Amino acid sequence: MRNVNQAIKLLQDMEKGNHKPGIVMYSAIIGGLCKDEQIDTAQNLFKEMICKGVVPDVITYTSIIRGVCSLGMWKDAESYFQNMVNFGISPNVVTFSIMIDALCKDGKTEKAQTLFQLMSTRGVQPDVVTYNSWIDGLCNSDQREEATKLFYQMIGRGISPDVFTFNILIGVICKEGMVEKAQKLFDLMIQRGVKPGTIIYSALMNGYCLQNQMDEVTKVLHSMVVRRCGLCNVRRVTKVQELLKEMQARGPSPNVYTYSILLNGLFKNDSYEEAMRVFEEMENDGLKENIVTYNTVIDNMCKANNLDEANKLFDSLPSKSLKCDTMIFNIMIKNF
Repeated sequence: MRNVNQAIKLLQDMEKGNHKPGIVMYSAIIGGLCKDEQIDTAQNLFKEMICKGVVPDVITYTSIIRGVCSLGMWKDAESYFQNMVNFGISPNVVTFSIMIDALCKDGKTEKAQTLFQLMSTRGVQPDVVTYNSWIDGLCNSDQREEATKLFYQMIGRGISPDVFTFNILIGVICKEGMVEKAQKLFDLMIQRGVKPGTIIYSALMNGYCLQNQMDEVTKVLHSMVVRRCGLCNVRRVTKVQELLKEMQARGPSPNVYTYSILLNGLFKNDSYEEAMRVFEEMENDGLKENIVTYNTVIDNMCKANNLDEANKLFDSLPSKSLKCDTMIFNIMIKNF
């Protein structure tokens, strides 16, 4: 709802006339108020609606519960949910998911478990959002093994875990120092066709760093490049820079993939001079760069209007035994 205030005015005009607003209109306005974080107004309208004889339905209750939960008003959420059940209005999967998430965030995992079990009793099937909330709650209350059992239970019931499910479990497993288990979970994620994001890659790299397995960090970085998911793409250049320094200090030496991710991120963050410094360091380290690295550097040289330098670098490619591809020719044609 784009203009909640205008909708409220329309509702008031309707009440003055012969047309009395019904549950659909009240639910829409209450939902809009909650999205605008006008929770007090939404709660007052909810009370007013009941006083006028309009009975709230599952949509109304779900909207108001979501609204109070967004502000951490857990007791209010529990009260609305209990009233809903008492009045014979059946919560749906969305209502249950919101409540389980709220109870977990409030540290009431036992109540969340009771509610999770109640879903089955009422014939409401949990979805991936429900499982994610419950798994996250278990992990946050140091019940990682129970969370893992729940993870495999959801798969057994034909509910596919999404990237958020894997984020939660891989993150907590890495923090517990069991990076090998986290890696197996990562492999399962790939097998199931779930695309990993930067959160998971960060967790794995941190886990391997804690165990001083820097060669595994390099493999994770390589995996990021292959799957075109880079820390730098979301402005996390500092993280890669820290890893680069750590690899230089501990070994193994950073490879072309490590440098390529860092270069790409620095250019995207408008850190041209730092990117060129890293590129020079890369060449001085005697690494055998690939044509993709030079495409990135030459393209950004042209964007920075350093055309002479870009041309010199382009002319030097044959001496480096690098074969020009279509992309680099397109870059040169576009800028010269």
